[in-house]
Amino acid sequence: MLTAKDLWFRYDDHAPWIVEGTSLSVAPGEVVGLFGPSGSGKSTIGRLLAGLLTPQRGEIDVDARPRGPHPVQLVLQHPERAMNPHWKVRDILAESGACHHELEAVDPDLVSPAWLDRFPHEISGGELQRVNLARALLTNPRYVVADEISASVDAVTQARIWHHLLDRARTDGIGVLAISHDRPLLDKVSTRSISP
Repeated sequence: MLTAKDLWFRYDDHAPWIVEGTSLSVAPGEVVGLFGPSGSGKSTIGRLLAGLLTPQRGEIDVDARPRGPHPVQLVLQHPERAMNPHWKVRDILAESGACHHELEAVDPDLVSPAWLDRFPHEISGGELQRVNLARALLTNPRYVVADEISASVDAVTQARIWHHLLDRARTDGIGVLAISHDRPLLDKVSTRSISP
């Protein structure tokens, strides 16, 4: 289980708290929605859970152990900010540690083989988000923090992304924290929702 207990975080010692006493849990295979308006600390919680930020107080455990290498993957809303623009899609996916045959076996409904030798600017934003998700899933994570992953894509791409992520969550027992300000989306994809 991914658990956060009494998390407190602020970016500066003199700034207001962004996260104040937040506790949550995500079980393997469970999809939990984290709902709240912009500025409520949702993305900061996601970064804390993925180990990109360290809480000033509180504790984060993955399967009753302190975090190890890459058990929680963060997939952000803007994939272009999470990728080296000078790398081809093949290299971006290989960053996950996947070997050549694993890259070739990526579901073509998620990542078209035709994209592998293209640069990020040569595919659409929705296609790039699918690459972003595929890279996270290639690490074989125990948990995925999906931070507004479909907020800036069209409805068809949104459905494709969520279908693939939810299918992998079910088949591989991946716990998902779905962060969004879109309550109807969270009602559809998550088993329960919480607020920061």
